[in-house]
Amino acid sequence: MTSAQTTDDHDPAGSEELGLREQKKRQTRMAMHRAALELVVEHGLSAVTAQMIAERAGVSTRTFFNHWVTKESAILGINGGEGAQAIASLREKLLVMPAREAMRSMMREAIANVPVDRGLRELKKQVMEQEPSLHLVSSGNLQAMQTELVEELAEALEGEFARDHAVILVQVSFALTRSAFAISMRRGIDPVRAFDQVLTLYDGSGTEI
Repeated sequence: MTSAQTTDDHDPAGSEELGLREQKKRQTRMAMHRAALELVVEHGLSAVTAQMIAERAGVSTRTFFNHWVTKESAILGINGGEGAQAIASLREKLLVMPAREAMRSMMREAIANVPVDRGLRELKKQVMEQEPSLHLVSSGNLQAMQTELVEELAEALEGEFARDHAVILVQVSFALTRSAFAISMRRGIDPVRAFDQVLTLYDGSGTEI
């Protein structure tokens, strides 16, 4: 075992430092995401620039582009890593559980990582209503992720209709997730709790997919 491995495996201080660093990165991303949304509400999408977002969030433009590819990604809160994380998580879960349970577990994990900030979610909802063009960007990112998830599931499933089954699993999972977020907003409850309630109601309907 190398000294580096010893530090990684047994040094609580090192792990705590990594945790604090990741927390700070998340806080910085959230500050820029919020700033981007506020600026769009105030000035409109076309008038907002990456520099404006960075200044509002109190960071440099360089820091902005370390986290976001475009101003649209900052507005939508898409940093580009979600898709890769989802694929890696699903791939790992497929090794130890059936496809449907693996997909649900991955989605629940992803939901748990979404910051619970009702004000921020309301702000994003306002921006999406104000700027319909952002729906195309959001849909494109979701479609790309769903395509990759289908590929992973299709390889894990068996039978002549494995790909069709994979497509249905992904589409249903995302639909259930959308329902969970809608319920979370309407009732003011945690998204994970809402997701669990949605699964209970859905499974109680007798549907097998």
